[in-house]
Amino acid sequence: MLTPHPVLDFPQTQTPPVSVTPPRPRLDDDFQASSVPLNFARNSEIFAEGEAAGYVYKIVSGVVRVSKLLPDGRRQISAFHLPGDMFGFELDDMHHVSAEAIGPVKVLAYKWQSLLSATSSTGFVHELLNRTMVGLRQTQDHLLLLGRRNALERVAAFLIEMARRTGSDRSLHLAMPRHDIADYLGLTLETVSRMFAELKDAGIIKLESARQVTVLDISKLEAMAT
Repeated sequence: MLTPHPVLDFPQTQTPPVSVTPPRPRLDDDFQASSVPLNFARNSEIFAEGEAAGYVYKIVSGVVRVSKLLPDGRRQISAFHLPGDMFGFELDDMHHVSAEAIGPVKVLAYKWQSLLSATSSTGFVHELLNRTMVGLRQTQDHLLLLGRRNALERVAAFLIEMARRTGSDRSLHLAMPRHDIADYLGLTLETVSRMFAELKDAGIIKLESARQVTVLDISKLEAMAT
């Protein structure tokens, strides 16, 4: 992809009256100031494994999958990023995973070094660290899911995770196809489909379509996920 370049010309703000205390800039204003909006079509690459890093991204709309190609040719999806999430952080100057748009995606791109040099606001730094820690917690939860749960528990935990992150515990629209879910959970496509069918037959979920799931018994689903 083309390397984005931060916007250099920022809109000027009006000077407030002397008798009025200027409002403190919101964190969102800080984030917007140095960002470049980018749009990606379905299944298009945002960055590739082995590509030079230097930008981080915040999702405005859509869902992004982050994956790594294993030595045996299999793909392991390590994360699904939803609106509001930030991704693309690296410890060095190279991406060690790939990021792709599942459907149409809009992101804001930030040049990492410019972002750090502009972080004079303690609140801004706190917000940036908070979003990074949320991503770390999700990674830890994902590792636990892969290491300690059977197939049915993994699918149940995935549905609970999506419900929590989207703010809906009843009607879930899954942006990702079944084979993406399988690669995220470390299962085969056939196993994932069979687990969805088992949850449906048990009266815990209702499959409105391949992507639309209605949770009929959230307490039972949560019990399976723990």
